[in-house]
Amino acid sequence: MVEAPVRTISESTQMYLVKIKRLEEEMNPVPLSFLADSLCISPVSVNEMCRKMQEQDLIEYQPYKGASLTPVGNQEALRILRRHRLWEVFLVDHLRFNLEQAHEMADALEHATSRELADRLDFFLGNPRVSPDGKDIPTGDSDPVKIATYPLTSLSVGQSGYCFLDEVEEHVSEFLIQSGLHQGQAITLAGKTNEQFLLQVGKAYLSFSPAIAQTIQVIKAKPESGTSIEVQPIEQEVNRKKENKVSEPKEVTAISQISLDQLKVGQKGTVVSVSGKGPVKQRMMDMGLVPGSLVEVVRVAPLGDPMELKLKGYNLSLRRNEAKSILVELNAGE
Repeated sequence: MVEAPVRTISESTQMYLVKIKRLEEEMNPVPLSFLADSLCISPVSVNEMCRKMQEQDLIEYQPYKGASLTPVGNQEALRILRRHRLWEVFLVDHLRFNLEQAHEMADALEHATSRELADRLDFFLGNPRVSPDGKDIPTGDSDPVKIATYPLTSLSVGQSGYCFLDEVEEHVSEFLIQSGLHQGQAITLAGKTNEQFLLQVGKAYLSFSPAIAQTIQVIKAKPESGTSIEVQPIEQEVNRKKENKVSEPKEVTAISQISLDQLKVGQKGTVVSVSGKGPVKQRMMDMGLVPGSLVEVVRVAPLGDPMELKLKGYNLSLRRNEAKSILVELNAGE
């Protein structure tokens, strides 16, 4: 039996509530001019709607400051966000839509979803705690539970979780995305050594240095929730491939770390860290030699110094003593 709503809130009012809730993460109260720009609606229309919402005790409006959600409005916004993010999980994980498509569809589905349907969808999905882009999913119709995050390096081999990349620097985030790791993605730590951390992401394996692994935060999956990933230990996977007489493509690539000055002409490496200090280090980072950047050795001077590198579409020269302070990851196949 579908429950009768306690109060009727129009779809347009719901849209306003969710938009204010999201904007409150950046500013509170939310200026009406900013709200109008975000919704692509005229300031006059936004002002009129906010006055109606204030009469419904959904927002509190402060002249010349903006709008804030009341406890009632906050509760309604969380209810809608819960439905939206549950639908995103369903559309991405089960129907294989990309996140952009899922977000657009969830915008429509969130308004037509009853509490009973949301609860059944939540149960069907195994009570997920984060959306595909790593956002908290509110629990029931109450405030969302603050989810603890941990460095990837703290996981034990075989432990599963979800990637949380909100606190990762932009250049590192770009490197992780290019490697195949995305916000909210389910991962399992398949193995680790002093030199690398091996992740299982779906059927693929990704390898990262400890320095990169330390920047990745993980929301640990609870085994009893039914959301943990079923994987074979890496030792069993290796043994299975040895026993299988049919050759299979290798999914795991061994990765080594060397200083940039050791790269040969034509070799490529991904910057892991830049040591040193002062103006020299700052100069190299200003040139784009930051963690996650891909560099290629184009040529080396006859006497071995300087080296000419290709970086982000342009060439630059670097002395070997400077290149020694830059650590890069080099694929064994290079």
